[in-house]
Amino acid sequence: MDSRVEELLEKYWAAESSIAEEQELRKLVSTAEEVPEELKGLFDHFETEQTAALGEDFDQMILSMIETETEKETKVINLSGYFKQYASIAAAVLVLCVSSYFFIQQQKSYEQIDTFDSPELALKEFKKQMLMVSSYMNTGSNSLDELSNMSKANTAIEDISLMGEAARGMSSIKEMSVLQEF
Repeated sequence: MDSRVEELLEKYWAAESSIAEEQELRKLVSTAEEVPEELKGLFDHFETEQTAALGEDFDQMILSMIETETEKETKVINLSGYFKQYASIAAAVLVLCVSSYFFIQQQKSYEQIDTFDSPELALKEFKKQMLMVSSYMNTGSNSLDELSNMSKANTAIEDISLMGEAARGMSSIKEMSVLQEF
């Protein structure tokens, strides 16, 4: 191979050749006999591909391919739609269950349950309960009586303090009597 061809090929493969050098390389490769056939075939391929053009029916062919693809039914699964649908159903069922539970509990609280079979037993139990409440009330009133007794004791203590004041007053009289003895 010619040294000029080798130099131009090195620049070509390193993408450092100019357009004029590439044209010179093509000319040298097509006319030189020492150049390998693969290299001639590569440059021949580049030239044939440069002149290749699309046919008149290319657009129609692409459009028909697109139409056949769109005619096929494709099923798109949207998971967020399914999730929203089933989540709303689950929420509705949950609300229904919770409200039913509270409604049943409320109805049970309004039911009257008879605890006695006969009115006489009910009356005896009522009297027993009233006596118990009365005893509790009496215990409370006894505590109040004790508090009122404490207030009486408070007045007695005040009386004692008055006696102390009177005793102090007496001491000043005692001093007067001592002064008269002189």
